[in-house]
Amino acid sequence: MAVITLLAIKILAAVPEIQDSFPLNIPTHHWNVISTLLSDVESIAAVIAVILYIKGAPERRAQRHYEAWQVVDMAASAKMAVSYARYQALEDLHRDGLSLQGLEAANANLAEIQLPQADLSYCNLSMANLRQANLKGANLQGADLRAADLQHANLRGANLQGCNLQGANLRNAELWEAKWWDADLSEAELWWADIHIEDLEGAYLCRTIMPNGEQLDRDCESSIH
Repeated sequence: MAVITLLAIKILAAVPEIQDSFPLNIPTHHWNVISTLLSDVESIAAVIAVILYIKGAPERRAQRHYEAWQVVDMAASAKMAVSYARYQALEDLHRDGLSLQGLEAANANLAEIQLPQADLSYCNLSMANLRQANLKGANLQGADLRAADLQHANLRGANLQGCNLQGANLRNAELWEAKWWDADLSEAELWWADIHIEDLEGAYLCRTIMPNGEQLDRDCESSIH
């Protein structure tokens, strides 16, 4: 495919040179025939190039995704807190509809990242900076968000079932219609968050600071497991 594409490009590039190489005194009717042939060759080469470019789109997309995951994995291996390349790679992968399940990004600075409806199930975002992150409708089931900074984050409709939010900062977070069953909110701070105690049925509350500043120890004597 690459050889054919290169050939088509060379044909397109060669047409002007071929035209310039003809003598100026060539008969008009001959020139008309030659011009028509060259025009047809140029058109065919252009069509071939376009078709091959379209056919190669899946391969280029797969290569782009592979490179994006390499960036994410390298940042995790190096334990980098700040990585603009990782930040952009995660948004690009999500935009292309890929799952981010099992993502390793502990202590990462992902403030204001745009990942609505993302699949972040079973990911490790402990101690991550997720201030003002858009996680609306995201699947965070089983995720590790211990001590994560989620101030002003949008978690409306998010699936937080089985999520570990121990010691997380959820001040001013948007939590309306989030799913909390079996979520661990021990020592989490919910100051001014958009949530009511009734919404937390099924969640584990122990030394949990509610939106009004009240500390709830409802489940301290029971086990999250």
